[in-house]
Amino acid sequence: MNVVRYAKAQRDAIRGNEAGVRRADPDAVHDMRVAIRRLRSTLRTFRGLWNRPRSEAVRGELKWLADRLGQVRDGQVMAAALTDAVRAEPPELVVGPVVARLQQRLAGETLPARDELLETLDGERYHRLLTDVDALLAGDANAGGKWARRKADRAMRRADRLFKRADSDEALHEARKAYKRARYAVEVFGGKPARRLAKRLSKLQDTLGAHHDTVVVRGLLRDHGMRAYAAGENAFTYGLLHARQREMSRRRLRELPARRRAVQRARKRWP
Repeated sequence: MNVVRYAKAQRDAIRGNEAGVRRADPDAVHDMRVAIRRLRSTLRTFRGLWNRPRSEAVRGELKWLADRLGQVRDGQVMAAALTDAVRAEPPELVVGPVVARLQQRLAGETLPARDELLETLDGERYHRLLTDVDALLAGDANAGGKWARRKADRAMRRADRLFKRADSDEALHEARKAYKRARYAVEVFGGKPARRLAKRLSKLQDTLGAHHDTVVVRGLLRDHGMRAYAAGENAFTYGLLHARQREMSRRRLRELPARRRAVQRARKRWP
């Protein structure tokens, strides 16, 4: 177990994916964004290892970079999800230029975001951030196993509290983000029990994420349907897709109790 080594691995992943991000490679955009999340989460969960004002300043700048990536990545994901959803329907149920309308709007949002991301990567602020991350992680800070375990346990207890109190889609999304931070904390530790727990947390987080995606997609579909209606187009397919997404959401919600029980069993085996 080495918190700093884990943090440095995320720093290296950010740098290593930059060339792919510049080429608009969707996988590179995703991987850089995940590395930023892992690094931000590590600096938060194990914040006692670093100078607090410096680590919080770095976390804030990492969020700024993640937001730039997110504007590109979210558009890519939504475009793919909506296109696949339309193509899964029988042709007779796709009424009007649905795919063209969806792709046109999402491309109109994503392409400017790509340009802004390239400007970000060329800018002084981004390079200063990389320098600040290197400086923050340059020391010999390390954590005792018991101290780090308490921090990881604390992250998991917080996620559990948020999940138990969740009474809305927004609250479930907050629980998902908390479980993600807990998973990243567990990833710091070696050994089979930690890997098993991280895997179970990942599955729970993925189920919550799939539910959240349906919430976002439903919002987009409703908006597109209203636009189509206002333009005199047939909005039938948008309503149909909205209903499909709602049913998918219900299926994901039904999976949650089993996913959470699996996490609880893995926690008991984690020394």
